[in-house]
This record gives sequence, C-alpha cells and structure tokens, in this order.
Amino acid sequence: MTDTGNKRIQVFKPDGEFDFQWGGGGVLEGYMDEPVGIAVGPGGTIYVADTWNQRVQVFDGDGTFLWQWPIAGWDAGVPDEKPYLAVDAAGYVYVTDPGHYRVLVFDSLGNYVLSFGQFGSEAEGIDSALPFAMPMGIAVGQDGSVYVTDARGGRVFVFDPIETMNNEQ
Repeated sequence: MTDTGNKRIQVFKPDGEFDFQWGGGGVLEGYMDEPVGIAVGPGGTIYVADTWNQRVQVFDGDGTFLWQWPIAGWDAGVPDEKPYLAVDAAGYVYVTDPGHYRVLVFDSLGNYVLSFGQFGSEAEGIDSALPFAMPMGIAVGQDGSVYVTDARGGRVFVFDPIETMNNEQ
C-alpha cells in the first residue's frame, strides 16, 4: 500500500502483519514524493503514481526499482489532485490525470498509447460537454472495461476495453 505522508510503499502479509517497505522522500529512482496510486500488473510488476515527482515508477515484487516514465500532466497545481493507476490483463497502465480531466493509457514500459477525457479545460463543476469533472479512482474489470470515478461529478464512468477505444488526444 502507498503510505503517502511518509513517501513510501508498505507491504503486508495476508494476515495483516507488516512485511517490508521501500521508498522514502526524494527525487532519485526508487524515492517518492506524494505516492498515491498503486497497481500490480501481470507477473507482479508494481506501478506507483509518484505524484509530485510527476512520474510513474515501476518496481518488482521485492521493491527493487525497474524503470520510470514522466507524467507531464501532473503539473496542474490542484491541491486535491491525487492520481490513481490500474493495469489490465494485457499490461496496459491506466493513469488518471485529475487536473487535466483525462485518463492516460501507456503500455507496460511507459510508451504512450492514448488518452480519453478533456485536456486543458478550466471548467468549474460539471459541464455536460466534458466527460470528467475530476477523474480520480480507476479500475479495470475482468472483461477489460475501465471504471473511472469522477470525484467532483459524483459519478462513475464505464468505458469499453481498450481495443475498442478511439484515440482522443
């Protein structure tokens, strides 16, 4: 689990007993500043939303740093901007970008695939022309459907699996 305030990841055994941790505050590889979202991909690869360092960091199951990629969108300066991640069975990584009202999709190595939602909107509240008011939580169902919680809109959106989405940059 992410321990946002202490800028680390903590791992617990199935019975709830603490097992180990990694991270700590900083900008170097493996260190974090405001880790929020965390997701486990196929094969046990762990993806962490390192919010204020504007990147996704990737670790193995032992907490060893593997690679990272930048998320330029996490620069909106929105105090309640808390991005979350989800990974589907094919290894696509879904990243919420709350301050820019969109979801970004990357392959498992961090190569941009597509985005959906709105970029650059200054909307206050809900605008019927915009898909999101503040996308935060995200999950992928067993069938590949993508579920996005819209924190300011008070709703949940359901999108078709990535194979049927259009690129809406």
